Amino acid sequence: MMRCILSSLFLTLVFSAVSAQTRYIDSVFDEIDVRTFRYAIKGKDTLKLDIYEPAADTLNKRPLMVLVHGGGFYSGKRDDSYMVSMAKNIARKGYNVASIDYRLVHDHNQVSCHEPQKEIFKVYKKGAQDVLDALLFLTNYKTDFEIDASKIILIGSSAGAETILNIAYNRELITKSSRHRAVKIAAVISISGAVFDTNTIGKDNNIPGVFYHGDKDPVVPYDKAAHHSCNVFDKGYFILEGSKKITDKLADLNSSFLLYTYKDRKHDIFNLPNKDLHQAFIFVRNVIYDNEFFQGRIKKTL
Repeated sequence: MMRCILSSLFLTLVFSAVSAQTRYIDSVFDEIDVRTFRYAIKGKDTLKLDIYEPAADTLNKRPLMVLVHGGGFYSGKRDDSYMVSMAKNIARKGYNVASIDYRLVHDHNQVSCHEPQKEIFKVYKKGAQDVLDALLFLTNYKTDFEIDASKIILIGSSAGAETILNIAYNRELITKSSRHRAVKIAAVISISGAVFDTNTIGKDNNIPGVFYHGDKDPVVPYDKAAHHSCNVFDKGYFILEGSKKITDKLADLNSSFLLYTYKDRKHDIFNLPNKDLHQAFIFVRNVIYDNEFFQGRIKKTL
């Protein structure tokens, strides 16, 4: 196993040196097949997911990239235009991709500083439990979907990033189900995400990841701060720990990570430069497939 803790500049140079047209990094397929499935019915919510697969691919056991949309837990859909575009672009790299719906609230005030903390926690937990149910559905039919269940990578932005990070690092805080706890995650890619508590990250769940975050984010903290910058006297006040705290913990645990910090940016970095997002796929290929070790922190001005 290659062990090299790289400076941000050197890391970028090394990652850029990977040869062109490499599966899981570059687009190697043109045509994509898309199928829709219902994975659960919960009350009045019929929850669906879309599977994107590279057409005519002879490989019958592919890594699974799972997309979880953002939207503050009150908006967004698995088939929003930007999600469809992202899913197709990832599938062209040779992944199977699943884009997932999860339960939303009807009004953004239900996750604001004015809503009781326990009610906001319920929203977070429902979303994470839905995604875990979707993962169980996918892995239960892994042969039919031609999925390598040992290579599941979660990617999310904003509320979706909070969801995937809590699944990866705070699972015992969001579910009591032994079935949920059995789901294995190989890596995460987070855009403006955070967790409830980094103290729960240990040797059993020090999952490698790529993290993108603005260092002045007032909604989902980059470091450690109140959700939505709530006042300590607000009903909805609670603390979240963001990308910096998570990667500090991964560093302590000798786990691989790549952190992009965008100087003076707030909760507005979702249209990432292609070259920045491209590094996430190089990281996944090198760390998950080639068992290489990387720790990198890159500071940028957008």
